[in-house]
Amino acid sequence: MSDQQGEFAQLSKFVARVDLRGIVAQECHAVRHSGAAPERAAVSLDTALSFRPGAVDYRFTLTCQAFDASDEPVADLSVVLLTSFIFDGEEASESVYEAFGTNVAVMTAYPYLRQHIHDLAGRIGLVNFTLGLLKQPNKAQGFSIVATGPSQ
Repeated sequence: MSDQQGEFAQLSKFVARVDLRGIVAQECHAVRHSGAAPERAAVSLDTALSFRPGAVDYRFTLTCQAFDASDEPVADLSVVLLTSFIFDGEEASESVYEAFGTNVAVMTAYPYLRQHIHDLAGRIGLVNFTLGLLKQPNKAQGFSIVATGPSQ
């Protein structure tokens, strides 16, 4: 059995023992810099994890910078979300917690992150500003997030 198959087996066993305890928005921030319509967005998603006996938490920070056609800043938006998971049985290795965060926890949190960004954008006048779906085309390359501005 390859090392990758072994890691997947460990992750699968861990997933079977995990339950979502809660999701909490810790911080939401939006600033409008200009009245221009956004033409593109730069989006990043950072993850931090912490674990203790019987629980693992992930802190996701999604930041989005919107730019107009001349690449001038239109708005900055960010959301910090905490997801908390509990599990029964023995503790897992840190690599299993990291794999769970990369493959499962982020997919749990992303709809909430996406909705918060959409709501914040609407509050500062960026109508129809919506992040695209979370995609994982190649696990070695990580996740890519697509942002779309107002429909023309």
